[in-house]
Amino acid sequence: MSARVGLGTALPLAAVLSLATAAGAAYWVEYEPASGLFPEQAGWTRVIHAGGAQRYFDEGALVLDGRASIQIVDYYRMDRPGALDPGVGEVFVAQWRLLVDEVNELEDPAVTVFSDDRWSVLFDFGEDHVRSFEEPGLVAWFEPYVYHDFELRSIDMRAYELFIDGHLSLAGSFHRLVSSSLIAWGDGVQGSASLSRWDYFRFGALPEPGALGLFVVPGTLFLSRGLRAGTSRRAPAAHKGSFKKET
Repeated sequence: MSARVGLGTALPLAAVLSLATAAGAAYWVEYEPASGLFPEQAGWTRVIHAGGAQRYFDEGALVLDGRASIQIVDYYRMDRPGALDPGVGEVFVAQWRLLVDEVNELEDPAVTVFSDDRWSVLFDFGEDHVRSFEEPGLVAWFEPYVYHDFELRSIDMRAYELFIDGHLSLAGSFHRLVSSSLIAWGDGVQGSASLSRWDYFRFGALPEPGALGLFVVPGTLFLSRGLRAGTSRRAPAAHKGSFKKET
């Protein structure tokens, strides 16, 4: 993965993992569809409803085609009981690269994070936007029908920042829910249908940004920027269901 926002330099992956190991509780999990493995073959748990999506690999990405029925759910969760949150001096990071080809009715592809003490953030995606489900009207817009890189960061699992292609696009809060210590992604909404492509999904706890604002993730050195011009807050359509129905 190339640097999207930064100083024009990168740290070797081995060096970053060495820093993470030194931090103690730090960890890093990667799923790369280019490996030819489905998520459940790589340590994730598959959750489906109505038979799940049609799945295949295309140019190294996992394609989820759930357009056959709005009842289809097909997402992937990983549980880390009591061990998802960042430790002292660390930051939680989740990264994914996603192209939303088509959504019928409502947002459908989704990503959610439940902290160790049951605080959660849930993002739903349309063809050209992402919204925070628990924060009405909090929406960021992006160019449709192309891949985008998303990165979620939180140091306390109460407040978060969501970057799109290296630009800070949403900033909000976790909300208290019932599940804990898990992360999930995929076709997570019952009541809508979609076709989406997932190029990778990664998450973990890493050393916290330094005093100069440098942020280290595996293979990349980032410098945080301000809120992207053009980010909009517009109320989306009503929601019919989500990961919360299944977790």
